[in-house]
Amino acid sequence: MASLYFEELQIGSRSAAGPYLLSKDEIIRFAKQYDPIPRHIDEQAAARSVFGGLTASGSHTFAIYILLTGQLQPTSRSSWDWVGMT
Repeated sequence: MASLYFEELQIGSRSAAGPYLLSKDEIIRFAKQYDPIPRHIDEQAAARSVFGGLTASGSHTFAIYILLTGQLQPTSRSSWDWVGMT
């Protein structure tokens, strides 16, 4: 990806990152540590939820979002450029 500053982006331009596939074990492992509610850690309880099955927590999906958007960031300029600390 070309290295761009925010103001150099064109309206309507698109980028893609991913896919990122989650396994059942990843969902349960993350939830047990950070968001231990039944629909994230217990398949039977999750089946009775409004979702009808195991779901990843919002915290987990947001962490994945941060990971994927980080992959879209330019790599040739320092992340500290915007504060003048390069």
